[in-house]
Amino acid sequence: MYQRILLALDLEGVNHVVGEPYIGLLRDTEQWEIARRQAALEVNAAADALFAAGVVEVALWDNHGKSHNVDPLDLDPRIRLLDPARHPRMDFARGAYDCICLFGYHAMEGTLGGVLAHTMSSKSVQYYKLNGKYVGEIDMDAYIAASMGIPACFFAAGNITCAQAKRAVPNLVTVVTKQELSRNEAIFRNNEELFAEIREKIVQAVSTEHPYRTLTFPAVMEKSFKRMEDAAIYLKKLREKGIDACHPDDDLLGKDAHSVVSNVHNMEQFINCI
Repeated sequence: MYQRILLALDLEGVNHVVGEPYIGLLRDTEQWEIARRQAALEVNAAADALFAAGVVEVALWDNHGKSHNVDPLDLDPRIRLLDPARHPRMDFARGAYDCICLFGYHAMEGTLGGVLAHTMSSKSVQYYKLNGKYVGEIDMDAYIAASMGIPACFFAAGNITCAQAKRAVPNLVTVVTKQELSRNEAIFRNNEELFAEIREKIVQAVSTEHPYRTLTFPAVMEKSFKRMEDAAIYLKKLREKGIDACHPDDDLLGKDAHSVVSNVHNMEQFINCI
């Protein structure tokens, strides 16, 4: 059984949450308040089961927006709440945890029916592709964790998002929090039934050794923006970091000014391209 467990928490995929049209889950809105309190309940159910099963540490990475969403007073006091603000994505986890369990993630941008579907930024990003295939935040965090020797083993979110997660990491143990119908519509579950399933399946997940979903380099990352100005700024930043990047060729446009293609040779460059 894994002993040091990292819980990664986003908000859009928790039960009882669909956001608001054109608003999403902005801080201090009614839906954000519901999401952060529901999220605490879901991770508390997981933590309680994990400690009862004998794990020695449960830590929470609250990664929605700029973090600091969940009220520490709402959390099981045995959970170690992390403050990752000064670290590159997930760098704080290096050498510290045996596995990662993901809660509240959402489907990637463009997913029909996915509640609050987006990838990193609903305002600015159209899509990410890795080696020519669409990728979302689930793929990214699984790759980053694996590079640190931390396998992803558990995932709780809406049904469409769970299906994407299983394609990204086939051996994930999943729990469906709600039936996703559209961007701002879902059928919710009874919380007590949901918490019981989380308790059961997260212990099942951490009791089994899971393979790493590693990324092989070199790789090609493509990021497409909704505005070409943002793409130009991004391209300049990548080149300043020494990353080989350019606007892709297009038969009609000459160059696609909304997109940037980067050749990445290590995990640091991959994270910089996110």
